[in-house]
Amino acid sequence: MTGKGRAPADGARRRPAVTLDALVRAALVVLERDGLDALSMRSVAAELGVRAPSLYWHVRDKEELLDLLADGLLGLGVSALPPLRGDWRIELRELAWAFRAFLNRRRDSVRVLIGRFPTGPGMAAVMEHQLAMLDRAGFDRQDAAYITYGLSTLVTGFVYSEQRPVSAAAAAGVPIGEAVGAIGDTIEALPADTYPHLVATARELTGPGIDARFEFVLERFLDGLAILPRTTRADPDPSDPTDPTGSPEPTDSTEEA
Repeated sequence: MTGKGRAPADGARRRPAVTLDALVRAALVVLERDGLDALSMRSVAAELGVRAPSLYWHVRDKEELLDLLADGLLGLGVSALPPLRGDWRIELRELAWAFRAFLNRRRDSVRVLIGRFPTGPGMAAVMEHQLAMLDRAGFDRQDAAYITYGLSTLVTGFVYSEQRPVSAAAAAGVPIGEAVGAIGDTIEALPADTYPHLVATARELTGPGIDARFEFVLERFLDGLAILPRTTRADPDPSDPTDPTGSPEPTDSTEEA
């Protein structure tokens, strides 16, 4: 017998230890397998083989769990961040395309990340990489901060829109091409005397592929950055291991940031 209010010693020893890293890994598994709508303190605890109260050592509620999950997601792509190549426009372009591909590969990741600012090691590594890139390009700190925010908002906002059903027909399973074509047909059928510009632009609004749209928006964003004042920086020495702005060699990793 044990004292009143004291858990059995054997039971305590059998209870799995819940570390912060294990909690994040379990949350990532639940997100990928079941989606964000099924993510809860209870579902993550079940993945770990413990009861939900065990998680409260690390998080107070689901919002704090989502902070950790967001940082865990960013951490997954750190090892494959595009290398620094010495041309800020190429570097930002590669980063944006890689980030979009990453979000489209991982279930509901954009819903976790959009608008959220995690403060863990995943975020730190990703932002340090991008800020080093912008510093080397000569952007001042305030502009670099705005660029970092702007690029993240551009990509996450675009992907969120990209992943939403374009219409009730698409939500019901109609192929996206057919659903978008039907929208174009509907717009073209509107009275041209009332909506002349809309009717004339029906196919341009619904016709371009999603990659073409992303490219256009991204390139105009980069065009805008080109007019900002920049300070000339000395070229880094890629062979100098003490130079934090030196470019790492590209890897064959298939994982993208």
